[in-house]
Amino acid sequence: MKKQLTQEAFDRAADFLRTQARPLERALFAHAFEDGRRTAVLAALVPYQNDDGGFGHGLEPDMRAAASSVVATTLALGILRRIGATEETSGLPAALVYLIDNYDAESGRWPIISPGVEDAPHAPWWNYAESEANFRGFWANPRAAVVGYLWQYRKLVPSPFVEGALRAAATDLLSYAHHMEMHDLLCYIDLVDTDGLPGELWQNMTDKLRRAVARSVETNPAEWGGYNLMPLQVIHSPQSELAPAVAPEVLEANLDYLIDTQAADGSWAPAWSWDFVDAAAWAAAEREWRGVLTLRHLETLHAFGRIAGM
Repeated sequence: MKKQLTQEAFDRAADFLRTQARPLERALFAHAFEDGRRTAVLAALVPYQNDDGGFGHGLEPDMRAAASSVVATTLALGILRRIGATEETSGLPAALVYLIDNYDAESGRWPIISPGVEDAPHAPWWNYAESEANFRGFWANPRAAVVGYLWQYRKLVPSPFVEGALRAAATDLLSYAHHMEMHDLLCYIDLVDTDGLPGELWQNMTDKLRRAVARSVETNPAEWGGYNLMPLQVIHSPQSELAPAVAPEVLEANLDYLIDTQAADGSWAPAWSWDFVDAAAWAAAEREWRGVLTLRHLETLHAFGRIAGM
């Protein structure tokens, strides 16, 4: 019999989310598990959006600055996609305008962060001066994710622009080595999760990503406690098009691992830290990450039928 997250363990996780997580994760939990209203999620996103249409204010917990960034804006659009937002959804059109305004026509890419990240505590990897080198010229992260969201909501985006950006992103993926850096891979998965991609292009990219997943995720359970890409970070349900890339027994072991690593307070902890930079700021970010990860793991366990009684 497969291991299950017990009802008591689920209740502890739910209590953590209701009492310790941000209002955003609380609203998302209610939406996913308690028939909560989509409008509550939208209301919880409002404080993170700036007048320029972009998102900041610590939506990505490792960046505490108020300033907008492309990466935080794609995170917001990912949340809007999850709750079935349309082009008419409040806040969404302005976010697309922000992304278009921050496109670098010379490189054909988007800078992942803005200089404003330096205005507040942040993880060392979010250093603006070194960001282009740290994120490999932004060729995939954040470009692939941005292109996916622009395509999904393309009624609001100039057609030649988004079509050209999609072709360029797809061409780069199909010519890339099978092994991919984890964040680049996740951004391309965001892209293929986009509704309405041209069928042949979607199939070619998905086939390539299956090969990349098979060579890029960590399949050794002994390594899952470190900062690496676990199978369930790319395969969120049994229906995932990428599921065939990972052996079923590895997915089952990863589900067992999630159940076994829940903390006593019901949460799951991040596998990284930057308390050596700013202990107080990290303490706030770490608590927020626990909310993000706890919600994510509950959704995954639920999708695989690993929560007792659900």
